[in-house]
Amino acid sequence: MSRVWHITGANTGLGLELALKALSEGDRVIAAVRTPSKAPDALRGSNVEILQFDLSWDQVAMNDYAAKTIAAFGKVDVLVNNAGYSYMGAIEESEDKEVKFQFDVNVFAPLRLIRSFLPSLRSQGSGTILNISSIGGLRSYPSNGIYCASKFALEGITEALATEISPFGLNAHIVQPGYFRTNFLSSVTSGANIAPAMDEYNGTIAHEARRAFSEISGNQRGDPEKGAARIWEFVAGEGLFKGKERLLRLPLGSDTGGVMREVAGELERTADGYEDVWRSTDFEMGA
Repeated sequence: MSRVWHITGANTGLGLELALKALSEGDRVIAAVRTPSKAPDALRGSNVEILQFDLSWDQVAMNDYAAKTIAAFGKVDVLVNNAGYSYMGAIEESEDKEVKFQFDVNVFAPLRLIRSFLPSLRSQGSGTILNISSIGGLRSYPSNGIYCASKFALEGITEALATEISPFGLNAHIVQPGYFRTNFLSSVTSGANIAPAMDEYNGTIAHEARRAFSEISGNQRGDPEKGAARIWEFVAGEGLFKGKERLLRLPLGSDTGGVMREVAGELERTADGYEDVWRSTDFEMGA
C-alpha cells in the first residue's frame, strides 16, 4: 500500500535520498524544507508536497503546520525527523548560546513536531516515527560532545516514546547512521558551526579531531542512496528486512555496527567487573 512520508530536511543528503526512494516505490512524500524554492527538481511532481518548515517554530506554530500537512494527502504514515546540524568544538570551547541552539534544533524541534502529529496518528491507529540519530548517539567523541549529547537526548526520548505509543498501534524507532557521504560536515569545515579554538588544546586529541573533520568530509564510507534504501525497507518490511523483527534501533554503516558491538562489550565488561559493587548498594532482602 502507498505510504505518505513526512521528511524534514528532505532537500539534501540522506533526507533527499529517502524521499526519492519512497517516490520510486510509489509512495507519496511531504518534503519539509526551510526554503521551498530551493528544493531540487527531483522533488517536484504530483506525489510530492513541498512545504516551508522551520525548526525554530514554537508548539502552536508546529500544531498549525501539522494540520496543514495532514490535509495535503489526508494522512501521514511515516514521520521522519531528519533535519539537524552539528556544532563542534571541545566542551570547554563551547558557548552557551550555541549549545542551546544545538539542542533546540536537534532535540526540542523534533519533540515539538512529534507532539503536533501524535493526535492524528493516534486517531488513525497506525504510523511510524523515525528519529534520525547518529553513530554519535552510541558514543561521544572529542570536539563532538555537544552534538553527540543532543543525539543521546533524542535517543532517550525515542526509547520512552516507543513504549508509550505502542498501545495506539504506533511505532517509534532510532535510526543511527554512521559517516555517510553527504554535505553534513560542510558547515563545520567552513568554520560556520564550530566553537572558537582555545590555544590550550593545541596538540591534544580535541584539536586533532578538529583537523580530522576536513579529512573525513567527502570521504565518508557510507552511501546515502543505500542508507535510504535500507530505511525504506525497514519501514516496509521488505528487502533485507523481510521476515525480520523490527527492532528499536536501525544501525546504518559498518562504522556504526562496529561501535555498537564495542559499546555493548564495554557495558558487559563493566557490569561483570563491578558486579560486587552494584550489588553492594541494595537493601538487604527483607530489610
